[in-house]
Amino acid sequence: MQKRNRGFTLVEIMVATAIFAIIMVGILDLLDTSTKVSKLETALSDTQENVRFAAYHIMRTSRMMGGAVLPFAADIGGTDTWVMGQLLSNQSGTVATPFGNVTVVAGSDVLTVRGFFEVSPFFINRDDVKTTGTDRIEVQESRGGVPINDLARYSSGSNLFEGRGVVFMGNMDQGQFAVGEVAAGSDLSGTAPNRVLTVNFIAGAGPWSGFNPAGATIPPAFNAYRVGILESYTYYVRPDFTLMRLRADSSGATPQPVAVNIGGLQVSLGVDTDNDGQINSWLPAPAVGQIVGNRVLAMRITVLGRTPFMVPGWTEPAATFDNSSGVQDMVVGSFDRTAKWRRIDVEAALRNYLL
Repeated sequence: MQKRNRGFTLVEIMVATAIFAIIMVGILDLLDTSTKVSKLETALSDTQENVRFAAYHIMRTSRMMGGAVLPFAADIGGTDTWVMGQLLSNQSGTVATPFGNVTVVAGSDVLTVRGFFEVSPFFINRDDVKTTGTDRIEVQESRGGVPINDLARYSSGSNLFEGRGVVFMGNMDQGQFAVGEVAAGSDLSGTAPNRVLTVNFIAGAGPWSGFNPAGATIPPAFNAYRVGILESYTYYVRPDFTLMRLRADSSGATPQPVAVNIGGLQVSLGVDTDNDGQINSWLPAPAVGQIVGNRVLAMRITVLGRTPFMVPGWTEPAATFDNSSGVQDMVVGSFDRTAKWRRIDVEAALRNYLL
């Protein structure tokens, strides 16, 4: 008797297809979950690195402050004025800084640091300061025998220092300083070891002029021994979670990105109120009047990073934004807790001769 070849029935095919579909849905769901976990872990790892980089970037810059004997804040012409630094606590929206307005994510501090050099100051004497025609300083390389470095910065037409501060320094123990602004046309001429660096400057104009003690003149009335090019950086967090640095230059200021996925910046100042070289209190939201007459010995810097996306079902613990110690003054409600956050706290000891 002949056998008949039989295939699968329609019902069998449908059942097999259904089982296969169920298995594939499970596999795809597992793959999707794995992809989401991997994406989140990658974002958290990147955020951790960005937070660490941002914190140490600010700390490194802050430690350079104090090279020109400028005070952190002073009574300038009868008005309490931020000088070497400025701390504006828990800002949002548009914030005014010495070199222009910036837009800040809610709850973040805005920190300005000045009084440091990226090029070493030059030794001068009174004869190096000229006031005939254009106000200028002629730094003579042979005067003291110290070569003038970073030649590319002074080449004709490139003048990278235009718009930055120029500071004259006298006796440090007497707090003698005077600040102006670098003008266009500075240049380096001659051949080593007798080159001359000419720095043109503006007397009593621009945002730098407000840092001078009452009665100070440019050129200064005191004997100036060194002159340096001052830098000014303002750190803030933009609403798109980018830590920015506003740098003074010929255009007023140029914003430069430092790190991404940064959700907040908090800074407090360690203040010595009795001149014993020890921190008496940490001020997370100081008024300028609390700093005038006191020494700022350290900064405590907190950088908060966050994933660039919300995490379904997640609420970041309030402990991440803990301010129970009173050192920082973060407001938990300012932060989007549906994202995952990372935090780092560092402390920068400032130069011990700050006034």
